[in-house]
Amino acid sequence: MTPNLDQYYATLGLQPGASPEAVKQAYRQLVKTWHPDRFPAAPDRQQQAEVKIKAINHAYDQLKDYRPIEATTAATTGDRHQQAAIYYQRGVEKARLELYQDALNDLSQAIFLNPNYVEAYRHRGLVYSILGRERKANADLRMVAELKRKWGKTSAYSTPQSPAASAATSGAKSQPWVCAGTLRQHTASVTAIAISPDGRTFASSSHDETVRLWQLSTGRPLYVATGHFSPVYSVAISPDGRLLASGGADKMVRLWDLYTGRPLRTCGGWLGSHERAVLAVTFGGDRRKLVSGGADSTLRIWKSRSGQEIRNVTGYAKAVTAITLSPDGKTLVSGGLEKAIKIREFPSGRLLCSLRIDHRVLAIAFSPDGRHFVTAGSDGILRLWDLPSERVVQEFAKHSQRASAVTFSPDGQTLVSGGWDGEIKLWTVDTGRERCSLDAHTDGVMGVAFSPDSTKLLSCSADKTIKIWWPQAI
Repeated sequence: MTPNLDQYYATLGLQPGASPEAVKQAYRQLVKTWHPDRFPAAPDRQQQAEVKIKAINHAYDQLKDYRPIEATTAATTGDRHQQAAIYYQRGVEKARLELYQDALNDLSQAIFLNPNYVEAYRHRGLVYSILGRERKANADLRMVAELKRKWGKTSAYSTPQSPAASAATSGAKSQPWVCAGTLRQHTASVTAIAISPDGRTFASSSHDETVRLWQLSTGRPLYVATGHFSPVYSVAISPDGRLLASGGADKMVRLWDLYTGRPLRTCGGWLGSHERAVLAVTFGGDRRKLVSGGADSTLRIWKSRSGQEIRNVTGYAKAVTAITLSPDGKTLVSGGLEKAIKIREFPSGRLLCSLRIDHRVLAIAFSPDGRHFVTAGSDGILRLWDLPSERVVQEFAKHSQRASAVTFSPDGQTLVSGGWDGEIKLWTVDTGRERCSLDAHTDGVMGVAFSPDSTKLLSCSADKTIKIWWPQAI
């Protein structure tokens, strides 16, 4: 069982809910008291001190970034919904710290106080799924659906907090998005993610040579697709939600049945799809065509049904690392290590223009209306391009390291980016203003994706994890 936060406070000699400053002071004092070097002539005491200092360090690691939410305001009002909101916030924070049993306790208390608290059911269902308790996870998700039908969208996702409850939670750092769960099944860097058009599932690829499919609502793993013999760098789902494509260091583009994970075919056959690693894959406007970009400085266009190559597009000086197709399926934009962006007619591959730039491109995404595309650069800067004029119309303040992932929200008003600095940033497209920055991962962010209804955000990282983000309940 996961230790309770109260036990960590007790280890430091503090009451539960002590301030971060009190935690820091208690830690410093205890380290001085129990440092093993204080007992050089007493081996037994030195051994005892080593055990004690290990527990002290662990408790401090768990509490140093924890911001407790005081319940005093709500307790004096007697408002059960205010109390429920406080327990919900505590549960979310404990889930973020991966204290899942504690999170379940708080989320269950929130539901006890407010049986119509949809957001609490959703979050508890995700925690149950992470712990492998699928029956309870599915029961909570059924309750979410039932409450949505009963109450409609106005109260479907959260119980609004009163000013008193908001004041009670103001001690915590406000974030518009909260990490609902961390998925750790991959054993190496997670290189890419793609969400199905219906928003029910998502796929991930990894250096561990696998492609995985997950249930989006709970984070439950559905299957593991094996067949690549080297790291897998890219993954894509067809517009009709039936096919899954992946490309990797083994030079192969592979197609799978999305529902079952059954391998269907390898583009180009066993001779290989590219002469070097496949770095990017995407489907055309329908599922009949597939595009891949490779370290062999080519784009390849394939028939999805047969795996037959339609066209080998050359004219690149270096590796093609990023490709995107316009929503109408007529324009293909690519970038890579060449310090150029190339815009082509699709599916002919005819070059329409080549835009010279002073950086390398690691990711590209089209806006939902097809008028703009955005590039994530090796210089850490995001650039919004106007397709008709072929000019940069907006720059977004840079990541501290390379910008490595980017996507638009479904309404096109928000841009999400990830960088090698481990941060996720959300931007207002029209103004270029940074809305918030999430300290998301301990290593570079390799992919970001929005769910079709904008209620979930996914990120994957070289730290071997996938994170599911939900809008903060207000």
